[in-house]
Amino acid sequence: MSDLSDDEVSLRALFDPAKKLVCDIEDGVFSTSDLQPRLKTGIDSLQLVTKQMNQLRLFSSNEQIEDVPTNSLPYLMVPCFLGIFHQNLMVDPSLKLEELRKAKVYLRNFLNRLRDMCLIKTRLPWEDEDIERKDLLREKPKIAVEEIRRLKLERHKKKHELKMTELRIKKQLEAVSIDEQNLRELYITQLLFWSERSYEELQAIDDELPLLKMMADRAAHPNRNTSIPEPLKTVPALKPFIITRDAQQKQVFGLGYPGIPAMSVDEWYHQKFGCNPQNVPTSSAPQTDQQLESEEEDDDEARAKGMRWDEYKDDHRRGWGNTHNKG
Repeated sequence: MSDLSDDEVSLRALFDPAKKLVCDIEDGVFSTSDLQPRLKTGIDSLQLVTKQMNQLRLFSSNEQIEDVPTNSLPYLMVPCFLGIFHQNLMVDPSLKLEELRKAKVYLRNFLNRLRDMCLIKTRLPWEDEDIERKDLLREKPKIAVEEIRRLKLERHKKKHELKMTELRIKKQLEAVSIDEQNLRELYITQLLFWSERSYEELQAIDDELPLLKMMADRAAHPNRNTSIPEPLKTVPALKPFIITRDAQQKQVFGLGYPGIPAMSVDEWYHQKFGCNPQNVPTSSAPQTDQQLESEEEDDDEARAKGMRWDEYKDDHRRGWGNTHNKG
């Protein structure tokens, strides 16, 4: 700390509590209600840090990551933390849309600066937005679900590796005296980790913005697109009925149950299938004469076999077999 100037000490006094608050948000330390006043305090602190950074001109547009002093590297995360604070603010639905837009601007600014400093070399998704606006007829290509899942798994794996690297470097710094090389590696690792988190937060914001826009539009125009619901079609109630064998039973049951209409089997059959023979449900094919004769022969043979078995049991009682050595 003795090597730091007064301006850097003032910056760190404002920045360190905000950085700790971000870590607490990641660990879920505070409830939503307890977090809100801390978020507002963190936003005010980081805005003061941003103002002092601009006055001190800590960063230049033509700098590479190797040109930035080690003590200045943590302040590259200021726009990222501001984006996370604005994203987690709980405000009225009418104001939430503006908070998410601010968070989106801050997160994009953070990734753009890392891209300009060549710390990250991947192409940013919004770099082609200006070209797409000029070509309105061009449809935005849709990413397959498998590709989205693969990207999420890769990002999660990369974040885990960066977190393990950060913990390893912190243990090294605690074991020995602070080495500038290890300290610089720690800050670079943290910048890479928060770049991956920024991608995730931007995706979450893009998913939430259309819903908030739709809610705001409905609140501003409550009478727009209000379609009159179609009246429900009333289905006539089905009346119970009794099926009788013939017309005589119909007359009897009809007299006994005047409130329940009755019909005979023939009437029900004609009502169900009509007089057209094609409407008659198909039944199993009738047996031929040869099949009937075969079944009768089988029955006769089985009957004769049963009679022979009965006669055998009459002549050979149970236990009349081999009685040798049985007393």
